[in-house]
Amino acid sequence: MRSSCPLSWLALLLCLAVAPVQAFADDLPSLRVMTWNIWHGGKEDGAEVGVQRVIDVIRQSQADVIAMQETYGSGEKIAEALGYHFHPRGTNVSLISRYPVVEDISVFEPFKCVGAIVELPTKQRVACYSIWLPFAGEIWKPGTRDTSDTPKMLAVCQPSYDDLQAMWKQIEERLSDAKYDDLPIIIAGDFNSMSNRDYIASAKDDYQVVVNWPTSHVLPKAGFRDAWREIRPEVDRQLDSTWTPRFPEQEQDRIDFIYYRGEGLQATDVQRINTHAQKFPSDHAAVVARFAVMNPNASAQRLRTVSYNIRHGAGNNGKVDLEKTADLLHNLAPDIVGLQEVDNGVKRSGSVNQAEALGKQLGMHAAFGKFMNLQGGSYGMGLLSRHPIETVTEVKLPKGHEPRVALAARIALPSGQTIVAVNVHFDWVDDDTYRYAQAEALSKYLKGLDVPYILLGDFNDVRDSRTLKLLSENTIEAKKPEERRLTWPSDKPEMEIDFIFASPAARWSAPVCRVLEAPETSDHCPVFSILELGSP
Repeated sequence: MRSSCPLSWLALLLCLAVAPVQAFADDLPSLRVMTWNIWHGGKEDGAEVGVQRVIDVIRQSQADVIAMQETYGSGEKIAEALGYHFHPRGTNVSLISRYPVVEDISVFEPFKCVGAIVELPTKQRVACYSIWLPFAGEIWKPGTRDTSDTPKMLAVCQPSYDDLQAMWKQIEERLSDAKYDDLPIIIAGDFNSMSNRDYIASAKDDYQVVVNWPTSHVLPKAGFRDAWREIRPEVDRQLDSTWTPRFPEQEQDRIDFIYYRGEGLQATDVQRINTHAQKFPSDHAAVVARFAVMNPNASAQRLRTVSYNIRHGAGNNGKVDLEKTADLLHNLAPDIVGLQEVDNGVKRSGSVNQAEALGKQLGMHAAFGKFMNLQGGSYGMGLLSRHPIETVTEVKLPKGHEPRVALAARIALPSGQTIVAVNVHFDWVDDDTYRYAQAEALSKYLKGLDVPYILLGDFNDVRDSRTLKLLSENTIEAKKPEERRLTWPSDKPEMEIDFIFASPAARWSAPVCRVLEAPETSDHCPVFSILELGSP
């Protein structure tokens, strides 16, 4: 929570280092993957000009691997113009790669699936599939969709589910040899079905109906993540849609996806491309995902960690919708979440124990720490953990303009190690007297811990402040990209006040950290990081 008087702009501009030098996602090798149905070989506007526009879009995107659909004779020309390798199968699907194709791993029907292992300059290998799934009717043209008839809508997309189920089974069998055990897998294409992560209750104003599209369950059930929804966890039909830039009068839907699985990849950015300087050549938008390529470390415990001030589930429109908060967090597949501004039995938010409710919806253990009584309940903060919480401690902090505690949970990790996750929400006014006193008290607690810890939360202070300098001692910081580090307010971020640290510095690394775009769900942006804890 912030006051109406922001900290000085001078403080914002002085961004001094507060953690040891380490490798971040933007320093790691990267892989940019595009999926794009180019529409009749890109020739709809002319065999020459249309294909050239396809080439323009791909070149400007800087994609390394393109999962292409409706290739229809244009793939070789496109690959040659880009100087890329061309890996076709049948007439429809193909792969175009900047990097060498070292093995064909295609399965299923040639018209619908092509697969290849590409070798990156680092010698790391990635399995890539381009797929096209069928549908059984028309529900996109004006007048063809009846949102009151959900069974009919589902029936249209049933063939995509049937084919993807069979296709994934064959991919799984094809890659079942032990030599593929650590191989990251990307499955991208035109799914001709929507996602259950889009048609949710909190997005009913966008879609008019809640639909649990079965196709979108197949790959997540097998451990895949939807790269687009992971980086853009808040639903926005206008910004999400890939069908169709050429026909704006039709139903606008997200039907083109990039799914991925494997410890060697982490999505760090996504973009939708649906414009060209002259005329966009396809009826599908292109989707590009950038992945950080990481060396899997079998001896390290990897934790997907989130800090999020949820504003008691009240979005920027003031409406309390905790389900929307849960949906956003679900898209991040977190292991540990530090929640700030959490209600427990408070009238304004429906008298719900919000930490417990979010834990149940996400399948996570939950803890709540009380700041003060409010409207018949308690106001404070929460912690969620995928792994068992052994003990919970409310660390009493000096009182500021409101009472404060730090919430510390001792967590048992699958590796057999134990950590403490410490969630903070410090005093919010510009004068840091109270805030620094709270930081001093917390610093004493942290120094007494006998196990590694994660410190995360809404610090209500900036990077060069004495608060941050004190609490960042002997830590690594999950450092955000400079161009996207501001976290508050979420609709037009001006300040970086939400952070994730881990200690001792020698035991941890934080290869990935991102501030995610979510301008409606809360007034803070969620901060997501990959933390890795090495062996003692």
